Amino acid sequence: MQSGLRHHVTAPVGTGDVENPSATAEGENPVCGDRLRMAASIVDGRILALRFRATACPACVAVASVAVAVYEGHAVPSGPPFVKLRSEIERLGGLSRFEQHGLALVEQVLHEVLC
Repeated sequence: MQSGLRHHVTAPVGTGDVENPSATAEGENPVCGDRLRMAASIVDGRILALRFRATACPACVAVASVAVAVYEGHAVPSGPPFVKLRSEIERLGGLSRFEQHGLALVEQVLHEVLC
């Protein structure tokens, strides 16, 4: 994991819960045991709050944190899903092929919460 993403592991953005969430979703990677729960408050197509709880590897925590930083306070993404998330991860240095499972789990859970 590159240094830009490491910051999201040591000081993750958006951990915790959303009071009265509009949507929640959970996911698990049965191979590695990562578990992720995300909740959002969405009003008029805008993500007012996005939070996560994870018992997961550093890559999954970092990607979930980046997702909060990228999407909270903005409109629910339309078009190709999660282009903005992937772009920000690449800008921060990217993930190795061994860390891609973290991105896959976050995208799965985020899709359930936002779509």
